[in-house]
Amino acid sequence: MKYYLKAADVIEASDLEYTILRPTWFTNADEVDYEITRKGEQEKGSVITQKSLATLITNIIGFPENYIRQNLGVNKPS
Repeated sequence: MKYYLKAADVIEASDLEYTILRPTWFTNADEVDYEITRKGEQEKGSVITQKSLATLITNIIGFPENYIRQNLGVNKPS
């Protein structure tokens, strides 16, 4: 885990326009139900569907200005 944290620190210290996603454990359920938490906020769930993650990634691609320089946890609401 420390290597992921170090990599995120390097990216965050750069001048890049990035979005870091920290999804919880993936499931194959057929649902879209997710919440995001900002870096430093407590994540509330322990799973996320692949379909939910794909929906978020689609939103990021469609509206990148909403997610620039963000480090986001992604999980199913508790």
